[in-house]
Amino acid sequence: MSKSAVWELIPEINSRESAIQVTRQGVLAAGLSCTLTLVFSVLSFGGFNPYNLLDAVIFLVVAWRIYRLSFSWSVVGLIFFVIEKVDQLFRSTILHPNIFGWIIAAVFVMCYVNSIRATWFLRKNKEPIVEPPVQISISN
Repeated sequence: MSKSAVWELIPEINSRESAIQVTRQGVLAAGLSCTLTLVFSVLSFGGFNPYNLLDAVIFLVVAWRIYRLSFSWSVVGLIFFVIEKVDQLFRSTILHPNIFGWIIAAVFVMCYVNSIRATWFLRKNKEPIVEPPVQISISN
């Protein structure tokens, strides 16, 4: 696995280390979503909406949970991001969509999908936990 796996569109996942590295794509996507939502909300582009702050907090939690290698939160991150984009599409008053923004959104979707792939790999290939034998000694 190369060190640039974070930047590959469809990285190969063949070991625990490579899977952990690929999950960082989801962390990056959720972290950037959180940061951009927070910046645009604070700077009030398009009017201040307190729900944008809630979105930023949700993306922050998603980033943290993906960082902790959670499969379910990787799925939640993808679903939440897609819902946000569909909502943005229906609420948009611009007749011509921002192509650059949708290309970035497609890259973010791939980051979430790769994070799902990696956390699924980790879930299916769990290393068994070997606990040391317990020795009980009875002394009088």
